Amino acid sequence: MKLLNKDELIANELKLYFIKNNIKEGEKFPSEREIAEKYGAQRATVRSAYKILEEEGIVEIRERSGRYMSHPRIVTNLNEIKSFKEKVSDIGSKVENQLLSFELIEIDKDLYKKIKLPIGTEVYKITRVRKVESEEGIIPIAIEYSYVPESIAPKLIRQDLEKGSLFQILRDIYEIVPVKEEQLIEIGYANDFESKILKLDKMTAVAKKTGISYDKDGNVIQYLHAIMNKEWVEFRKEISSEE
Repeated sequence: MKLLNKDELIANELKLYFIKNNIKEGEKFPSEREIAEKYGAQRATVRSAYKILEEEGIVEIRERSGRYMSHPRIVTNLNEIKSFKEKVSDIGSKVENQLLSFELIEIDKDLYKKIKLPIGTEVYKITRVRKVESEEGIIPIAIEYSYVPESIAPKLIRQDLEKGSLFQILRDIYEIVPVKEEQLIEIGYANDFESKILKLDKMTAVAKKTGISYDKDGNVIQYLHAIMNKEWVEFRKEISSEE
């Protein structure tokens, strides 16, 4: 059994403190001096404890102001399929979508390598900004590029993808249900366009998710490429004993 260092013990104590006192998003935390006196520790140790909580996404630092309870993160469980709207609902918030473009294109050589459908296949390319309501207002979280084969969802362009969930529309209108996803998560850097849309500094590190969704017969439903503010998202994968 691994013995915890002093900073790890304090970090765990602070987590209990947050729970017992029902600390909510945006509330300010006690100073390093207050915590050091409470636990009989050096301020450097308390600073290290807060750093642990910052890395876990629990604490956020506001320059010249102090440390505050961070916003909840949108969790993607890689073992299950959920729409973005459902994930945001899990943290008690709501989604606002901004549709940037909705066009019918043909798969070229570059897109063929990603989506594995014949060159020339017609697909809808849907570009949306996904936003979340928070204490700070409406925050842009992700830019999503979705590619949906026209053959499985004819006249999809008539549907309202600013108000509606793409997966929900596919279920309700076209009776198409995703049952499998292949996903790849990487860390990259925001370009000028992405920085502007997501309101980030240029070359900020971002999470990049690409993946393909399939129906029960193995047909491609969607190819997705998403650029996400890494401070708002979290990815988990449950490993079974068999794996």
